[in-house]
Amino acid sequence: EKIAAWDPRHGPCCTVDDFSVDLQGYTRSEWNRSAAQVFAVEYLRRYKGDNYTLEFVAEAWLTRVAGMKAQFKNLQQDKAIRKDRKALHRRRQRKQEVRLSLYACRLDTAYQYAEIKDQAVPVVQSLGLDGMSSDESDHEGHDGEATYHILDKDWRSQHITAWL
Repeated sequence: EKIAAWDPRHGPCCTVDDFSVDLQGYTRSEWNRSAAQVFAVEYLRRYKGDNYTLEFVAEAWLTRVAGMKAQFKNLQQDKAIRKDRKALHRRRQRKQEVRLSLYACRLDTAYQYAEIKDQAVPVVQSLGLDGMSSDESDHEGHDGEATYHILDKDWRSQHITAWL
């Protein structure tokens, strides 16, 4: 109600004594930009030796507000949603680890074989991490070892498919 009633033509949204930010509106709303100015003026008054500009301090404050908004939003979410997001993050992280491991293994293999080294190393390097599959295949029936099936893709060079 205080935020909706505020008119920027009548001065700052708040003072140092009743300082507040809007965590539900936009980060760069008129209210938050006004609050950033109030914060910056007080900061520069208290910490004169830091040699920051008013604009720099206000921008830094708005960046902090964006972080607070993210924290506020996260706290408002249901516990199950947070749990699902964490699980998704862990899956993505695991996929990235698999891709990195696969890249390192393929690059190491390319370096080990002198007869293919000159051609294979640049191919693996040009594919990079993005060229590695993070799909994990079935481990059963293979002594716990991962088995990867190479798919023949129309867009992939036959030379690379044969090499894989």
